[in-house]
Amino acid sequence: MKNDRRFSQSVRQIIRCIAIVPFLLVKKVISLVRRLKNRFVEKLRFSLTFKITIVYMFIISLILMLLSGAIIGGFAIYAGWNAEGNLQKDFQLISDYLKENTEIPVEKLNRISRLDNISISVFDENKNLLYTTENEKDSIIFYNESKENQSIVINENYMIIKDRDKVYVDWDHLNNNDNNFGYAMILSNRMHWQSKDVYIQVKDRLINEIFSVIVLASTLLFIDIVVTIIVLLAGTRASRKTLKPIQTMTNTVKNITIKALDTRLNIRGSQDELKDLARTFNTMLDRIQQSYEQQNQFVSDASHELRTPISVIQGYANMLDRWGKDDKSVLEESISAIKTESESMKSLIEKLLFLARGDKNTQKVEKEEFYLNKLIDEIVKETKLIDSTHEIKSEKNDLAKINADYKMLKEALRVFIDNSIKYTPEGGVIKINCSLQDNEVLISIEDTGMGISKEDLPHIFDRFYRADKSRTKQTGGTGLGLSIAKWIIFKHNGGITVESRVNVGTKINITLPSI
Repeated sequence: MKNDRRFSQSVRQIIRCIAIVPFLLVKKVISLVRRLKNRFVEKLRFSLTFKITIVYMFIISLILMLLSGAIIGGFAIYAGWNAEGNLQKDFQLISDYLKENTEIPVEKLNRISRLDNISISVFDENKNLLYTTENEKDSIIFYNESKENQSIVINENYMIIKDRDKVYVDWDHLNNNDNNFGYAMILSNRMHWQSKDVYIQVKDRLINEIFSVIVLASTLLFIDIVVTIIVLLAGTRASRKTLKPIQTMTNTVKNITIKALDTRLNIRGSQDELKDLARTFNTMLDRIQQSYEQQNQFVSDASHELRTPISVIQGYANMLDRWGKDDKSVLEESISAIKTESESMKSLIEKLLFLARGDKNTQKVEKEEFYLNKLIDEIVKETKLIDSTHEIKSEKNDLAKINADYKMLKEALRVFIDNSIKYTPEGGVIKINCSLQDNEVLISIEDTGMGISKEDLPHIFDRFYRADKSRTKQTGGTGLGLSIAKWIIFKHNGGITVESRVNVGTKINITLPSI
């Protein structure tokens, strides 16, 4: 029994392996086909110069073909009219010969046939053949409109017929009556001769006319081919010259690296779309370079800000290692300093994370409807509690309802007020007002502090920027508060304007949409 089970298991495994083989083969074939397709597409990659040249060559070739067709058609119509005129003249001449003779003038008719390369047949009133200049008399029939399945009727007397199935042309002797392009023009007309009606049928195989059309068509075809080749060569050269700036742009862009972001495309030359493209690309490179430099500056400033508390913590840790075990005052001082610097690092990291989430649009903003005057009253009250060295007052606080994130807006206003407190001497005045203007709410924070110079004013919202580097240690801060406040106000579709004079004070106006 055990042997039977082992045998059955082995058979099952073999069957599974055999079943998997087709699946693997199909998978390999599909993978091979995809690789071949990708290689084929890469091989068929045509340059823009080639595509433009082919398009213009096709358009010009089509125009030449249509023009050549029109010329050939016009010439064929003219040749047909001329053939009709010649047949009419021959018919008139034959009629005159018949009227002058009582018998059919065979020699004269044969001479006309040879000279004008035509066939002449005379039929009686019953349309039976009386005479013909053709050799094969048994094949001569009288053509009229009843034979229209074999002919094209031009008018009452003229028609185009399919003469013979076999085409034969002796190019050395075009006047040979045996020459035949397969079609002929027939003039059939009646005249009164010897007191009875007879029919004269003149047939022109149009050898000269068709030959002239063939020569004209061959000449035009040769001209079309030559012009097409010239257009192909000239178009290729012109396209390469026109698109040469693109190749220059491509080579320039390939050489642009993170270490050579100051490379720019050459925009000198003609005023065309390529110059606009180069200018646009240069503008994009300017933005990329500016963003990259700002990122580097941001990383550098963040590293600098983090280095200071880390150095302090490391210094106090070394102090603890040397004397902190036995000196209680050193221990307490070190612990206090480490806690302070740790809080500073925590605050800096939280601000950095806030700005990073803001840049990625992942910072949550939980908006709700509330009255702004209540928030202003709350901020003024809290500011008076924590700051007794300045005169904090609110002269106007209108009733205004807005839709905003309460905590974020309070944080932004607190940043502006904290800056006023830091840079306003003791005894100075800080005014926090709120007024309703049309569909907007205007919040103004005005102080009598040191003010901001005109040079520093455009940069106060830049990250890690401080207007007075000498007061960094005294006033504290990371230089990120105003950047965060600006992001919050702009996220609420608001605006900020700053008015400041050195040693006079600063006024910040914030506008927010009201409900």
